[in-house]
Amino acid sequence: MNLLQTWLLIGVPGLVVAAALFVGHSRLRALLGFLVLAVLVVVFVLTPGGGPSAAVVGVVGTAAVATGRGSRVEDEQPEHHEQRRRYTTAANE
Repeated sequence: MNLLQTWLLIGVPGLVVAAALFVGHSRLRALLGFLVLAVLVVVFVLTPGGGPSAAVVGVVGTAAVATGRGSRVEDEQPEHHEQRRRYTTAANE
């Protein structure tokens, strides 16, 4: 398999899955997202000429860590549906 085929068959779908796992504030999904990124790095390291591609996937993982995904910082931030009560028009609120 060459590098283009690896990106089309594994890289792009893997990055989409990883991005979907990082949505929200779930620590478990974030850990699964990091696992997917780690698998992608291994795949690209093993692909001939895939060193720069592995670096790109590593940068995505580094950016996720830098934003605090899967850390205790995210536990302190409420989900958007947890704040919805203040937008209701109920008379008793």
